Amino acid sequence: MISALERFWLLGTQGKPARLVRQIALSNQIGILGALATLPYQVFYLLYDIELYWPVFVCNLVFMAVYLAVPLINRRGDHSRARNLVLINGCTQIFVVTFFIGGGAGIHLFYFAIGSIQALIFRRHHSWLLVAVLAGVIALFMICEFVFTEGVTPLPPAMVPFIFTISVIGTMALSGSFSHLFRTEIDRAEERLIRNNRDLEKLSTTDQLTGLANRRSLDQFLASADLPGGIASAQPLSVLMCDVDCFKPYNDYYGHQAGDDCLRRIAQTLTDVVRRPTDLVVRYGGEEFVVVLPHTAEADASVIAERVREAVDQLQIPHAASTVADHVTLSIGLSALGREESRRAAQVFSRADQALYEAKTQGRNRVVVGT
Repeated sequence: MISALERFWLLGTQGKPARLVRQIALSNQIGILGALATLPYQVFYLLYDIELYWPVFVCNLVFMAVYLAVPLINRRGDHSRARNLVLINGCTQIFVVTFFIGGGAGIHLFYFAIGSIQALIFRRHHSWLLVAVLAGVIALFMICEFVFTEGVTPLPPAMVPFIFTISVIGTMALSGSFSHLFRTEIDRAEERLIRNNRDLEKLSTTDQLTGLANRRSLDQFLASADLPGGIASAQPLSVLMCDVDCFKPYNDYYGHQAGDDCLRRIAQTLTDVVRRPTDLVVRYGGEEFVVVLPHTAEADASVIAERVREAVDQLQIPHAASTVADHVTLSIGLSALGREESRRAAQVFSRADQALYEAKTQGRNRVVVGT
């Protein structure tokens, strides 16, 4: 039932900004809860003496119908009219019912619930309208309190405390419900914002073709490694600079779609070989990849680099245009920084790039350790 009500009070919110969604949902909630809050009184009128209370009973039926029409009006996109209608309907209902049964029943206490949500339902630049509405609500409350002391069809004296108690409970329940529901909408909006920010952050640091980290992510990592006491100064650090051999001829021969597929397979292979959560595998650009290995000395990094080269070699991706082999191969330049060294991480990266250049000049499909 709660999920059905939630779907009903979200009518008209689809595709709207978060702020407007909260205001539309709140006006729908006022309509739905206003109709529900009227039900206990309707049951009392019906069971106690419908012949006496039929005028107020019929009026409440009309008010309930208007309440339930508010979500439908919001669904049509007429949000201002829906908001104004639900507020006018609520204020009028309280006034009319108090006129019939008298102020002793405490029906006019519901004006407190209406007043408590005014700032939530109006836009910020409508502050003058908010003040005017609050002044009107206060005036209506004063009339109900001091003018309608005796109703046209008053309640039996014995029932007044009972109905008054219901009114107090209803006022508190509605005020609390409105605040809770509005807070829930704010929390949802914040969660969506956080989720969207995370998605944007992921997009900004992820290569769209391969799903690997991109150049920006690498730059952030190197910047953090350069900090005093960071990775580069406290632990050994190794960098593998990888380049797909003869990739331009591959693209020219097989086409760009095949080239993209080749890069994706190589990226997946790098990820499969380099599995530690602290390691970073990056598509540096074009056919170049970088693997950053924190806490890894040169000897261990050399073993990992050879595993990477062999894994790509074993893919046996055909490459008829290669001058190295009949399949796709990989050249790797390695640079390592020991605990005792004081070079910055960017310098280690530059040295790996130089080692890659040497691997290419020595015939490709090999690992060269930078000095």
